[in-house]
Amino acid sequence: MRRWLLILLLSNILIGAEVLRVGSDLRLIAVTHDLTRRWQVNDRVCVVQESKELDCGVVIKSKEKFSIVKLKEGSSQIARGNKVVSDVRSQKPVALLSSEPVPTTLLVEPLTFHLLSVGGSIGPKFFYPSLHFQRIIDPQIAVGIMPSYLNINASTKTLSSISVLLTGNYYPSEFFKELWIQGAMGLAFMSTSSGTIEQQSASFQALATVGYRLKTELKIVLGIAGGFQYLNDPKFSGLTLNGVGFKPVLVLDAGVNF
Repeated sequence: MRRWLLILLLSNILIGAEVLRVGSDLRLIAVTHDLTRRWQVNDRVCVVQESKELDCGVVIKSKEKFSIVKLKEGSSQIARGNKVVSDVRSQKPVALLSSEPVPTTLLVEPLTFHLLSVGGSIGPKFFYPSLHFQRIIDPQIAVGIMPSYLNINASTKTLSSISVLLTGNYYPSEFFKELWIQGAMGLAFMSTSSGTIEQQSASFQALATVGYRLKTELKIVLGIAGGFQYLNDPKFSGLTLNGVGFKPVLVLDAGVNF
């Protein structure tokens, strides 16, 4: 016992791994890598607080900047900043380990770092249908790409627009769930024709919203957000566009987390 406490104390000092985020069910946490090595899948680790062991578990996903650990029980005492150390007891001979089998699902449970959704941006007299693909790159941040397409025919005039926005998404609670803060920027490629006259433009477009996402057990994700959109006016002659400049916008989408 003394040997274990000594190793734990030394690990707490020398190893720089710590908890980044605790999942809503308390058993799933994101942790940084330590100073000497990157955690690998199936590594066993423990969370400690002031040299007191809070819970232990196994690494089920290893990313470049962080790893995901599934804890044995989960604890409300675990918080961001708690130290994470290697479970030295797992290095003992097999005969000395607990005879309790480790469920296979604990080692191979897939994590879902992507979201593909379909929706649109609604504003005063305009609507842009869109797709949005996101990928988690940090326990709270996802980057994405959002293409959208618009085509309007009115009498002898037509307007078409293809937008491509790069998005940054912040989820302080859980992947693709609850509070959702989004920023985006890119280009809208617009063209218009009136009779034999055609005009084209590439206009800067930006989006800033705050919203909420609901994620079901089937990993269906519904989102709603409000904010502002900016679209640079291409100043097509003979045509006035809705939605240019700064406009309030409502974003609605539905997708799947995979």
